[in-house]
Amino acid sequence: MKVQVYAAADDNGWQWHISLAMAVDFTYWFERLGRSVRIVLLEPPVSVGQALALIDVLSSPSCMKRFSHVFPEIHPSVYTPSSSREDPDWLKTDFLIPHSYSTGKRSTPETKSDLFNPPHVIHPIPFSSTSLNDYLQAATLTESTATLNHSPPLDGRKNTLLPEKLMRTSPPVPSEIVQSFTSRSIDYDSWLTCGPSAFPDNSTTYDRIIEALNGRSLLSEEVIRLLEASGMAELLENGVWKAYIQLAYLNGDITLTNGLQSNQMRKFPAFWRRQTTYSCKRCGSGKLHFTPCYHCRTDCAYCEECLTMGRVRSCTLLIEGVKGNYKGEEDVYRWPGDVKESPRGNRCPKNSTRESAFDPTLEVYLTPWGLSPAQTAASKEALAFLSSTSPGSKGAAGKVGLPRNGGDPGAGEKGGKTAPSFLIWAVTGAGKTEMIFPLLQYELANGRKVAIATPRRDVVLELQPRLMRAFEGRSIVTLYGGGSQTWESGDITIATTHQLMRFAHAFDAVIIDEIDAFPYLNSAALEFAARKALAPRGRYVLLSATPPRALQREAASGRLPHVTVPVRFHRHPLPVPKRVPVPPLRRILRSGALPQTLRTRLEGSLERGAQLFVFVPEIKLVDPLVGLLQGLWPDKVIAGTSSKDRERSVKVTDFRGKVTDILVTTTILERGVTVPKTDVFILDADSSLFNEAALVQMAGRAGRSKDDPRGLVFFAGLENTVSQTGAIRQIKKMNRTARKRGYLLN
Repeated sequence: MKVQVYAAADDNGWQWHISLAMAVDFTYWFERLGRSVRIVLLEPPVSVGQALALIDVLSSPSCMKRFSHVFPEIHPSVYTPSSSREDPDWLKTDFLIPHSYSTGKRSTPETKSDLFNPPHVIHPIPFSSTSLNDYLQAATLTESTATLNHSPPLDGRKNTLLPEKLMRTSPPVPSEIVQSFTSRSIDYDSWLTCGPSAFPDNSTTYDRIIEALNGRSLLSEEVIRLLEASGMAELLENGVWKAYIQLAYLNGDITLTNGLQSNQMRKFPAFWRRQTTYSCKRCGSGKLHFTPCYHCRTDCAYCEECLTMGRVRSCTLLIEGVKGNYKGEEDVYRWPGDVKESPRGNRCPKNSTRESAFDPTLEVYLTPWGLSPAQTAASKEALAFLSSTSPGSKGAAGKVGLPRNGGDPGAGEKGGKTAPSFLIWAVTGAGKTEMIFPLLQYELANGRKVAIATPRRDVVLELQPRLMRAFEGRSIVTLYGGGSQTWESGDITIATTHQLMRFAHAFDAVIIDEIDAFPYLNSAALEFAARKALAPRGRYVLLSATPPRALQREAASGRLPHVTVPVRFHRHPLPVPKRVPVPPLRRILRSGALPQTLRTRLEGSLERGAQLFVFVPEIKLVDPLVGLLQGLWPDKVIAGTSSKDRERSVKVTDFRGKVTDILVTTTILERGVTVPKTDVFILDADSSLFNEAALVQMAGRAGRSKDDPRGLVFFAGLENTVSQTGAIRQIKKMNRTARKRGYLLN
């Protein structure tokens, strides 16, 4: 997308802006400030990325001095760096900060600069009665500025602006565009000769747009779909929506930026040579691909990591709604688990949150849900955490903003803060969903918005009806690929982690379920999206039965507030896996016969009326094993499924409905599937594809029902691996802890 670049100046200084509709900017400045403001317009329009790179160059002291003759009435002292100004609001002026293109500023009563908060409307003539539609039909973006009585180009010719610097910007501006740049000065009188231009003056429509964009981070084409879904499709005619977006930008209710962040650095050994790196502002990834671009008229990068969510280029317009009074603060939290050293005094006791007295007033959030003793203890600790880190409390940690490191979730500024986070380490089948009900009730009671992020779509669909029953009367939105509520907002948002990319500083609390699961695990892009979605002074609650090693170390060292839930809701111990030495599965399939030790255990489970989960490490082993088992038990219903199976949902439903007796599958079903009476067989348990966490999760499919709490789990393999030993050790440890705390039934 192409935009205009211009500068607005008054007696206090000048500021560079981008514009989607210059007619709005002329009216905005001249109606407010009259003859005290002048506008310098650069022509022709350029792409968004190039425009922001130009602003970076043109805001430099050397270039501002070069422009001093454009405003002869302004004293040179106005070009001093922003940090030397007495007005604190100048320190917040985003475009004066290199590489911080959150341009736009909200006018508030505290703002002292006349440029943003004039004491009165200097030009008393009311807005033109001509509709914005008629105006836009009569003049295009460039024509609307060309019709004004511009002063002639400086020096009577084209004014070339520092071509050397402009062609070295990131992204670069082609030399032919640089050489064609002209600057035109527009004052109040020349604007007035054309008559006041149309202005987006429908305040109801404006408020609806701001509400729809609140906390969102969207591409321009996504904004169009949002407006259509919100019943404002009429604004799409003749580009009227751009006028409202531009006014919102000028008022500081949204920010306009481009899709990619550019950073220049010097790397060994060529320290004298600057290297430019790019990262996606939506997902933080540096995985980019360069292709010729029509808008930039040069090679332009796009992000490959989040391509399925829409193409993000350097010239792509990214529109972010401003939540509350957030104005783009950049203090960044490190992700929990990535902090190597904790600030002094930032430790908490093992297996618990920080030691603080539990507020008795929080009991009201625990009593309605009928939780077990272990669940109550965990929710109580989590409530204490949320209460102590609520905005305004002593334990509240500051702000969360976009990482400056190009999306590496483990990196951050030296001395960066850790996001206020709480880990609920609960065994499989402990009832984590029920444990977060008091947390949701607490946040909603305090007028806050909550997001529940999960890696898988089926969990989103499973949670929706449960939350709707639990929180009747509250708006609950589900977001996933292909969903029907993509552009809706609610008190509670249940989303797949990929959908968080479309939010910025939107949620006061983000609950991340199965933080150790694919695709969230080891995904820098999804971690970036989760951090970006958190509002200033927001908090994380992390849920997992098998936390990543980094989080386990943080919890064990006392740096991460957490609580362990070592028992299931029915208060019976976890089934401990038993090893069954058998040959590799490939050899078994070639022989066409099951080893007697394995067959005996399979028959025993079928005789006791249990359904069987049979896990294998590779997709190509599923169908051959199904055929072998069908030959042994022709009277049983046996099915196989994997991530490539289009009928997976149907087969899982049949298994849950007890239509299927044996389900052969891969780790795709290691989570989220609960069947009342199930035994688990993990074949090739010594495979390198089965790590400790996967084995624990697969073993967790057994014994989940109170009617059959002692389901059977078998690790079948030739060797006893470290992963198998670790999984058995972890399960036994949880059972010992549950017994020690008195959670197990006698």
